[in-house]
Amino acid sequence: MEGFTHPGAERILQDRKITLKRGDGGIMLKPGDGVSGLSGCSEARDIWVESRVDEKRGYCFLTTGTSGYLAMEIPDTFMLWTQDRAVRATVTAAGKKTTYEAGKDQVTPIGEADQDGGEKRSVLVELRITG
Repeated sequence: MEGFTHPGAERILQDRKITLKRGDGGIMLKPGDGVSGLSGCSEARDIWVESRVDEKRGYCFLTTGTSGYLAMEIPDTFMLWTQDRAVRATVTAAGKKTTYEAGKDQVTPIGEADQDGGEKRSVLVELRITG
């Protein structure tokens, strides 16, 4: 029976300090160690998540289609960069959930970087492709 857990999640937690829980395969952490940073996340199907957890300051996710979701825990997340996929990001901060809509080809401040929301340091808990 398929558990829908992210492949290599235990190793990713150990190496990259983030928890990838479950998804449908439509959004996956891009293979590699992230050394190339944002410059290695420039394909049309990529989504860049900025966080202070990793010294490279971010994580690149690739999308495999026009729909998908991934549940995760990435602490200290503050920005999303999208290419050809619009996404909905859900973060938690101080016990409160907030949802952000990140359009195609946009940089979207989330969590503490969202000046209107005045959020505290946030944990990204889900990405969902919306278009």
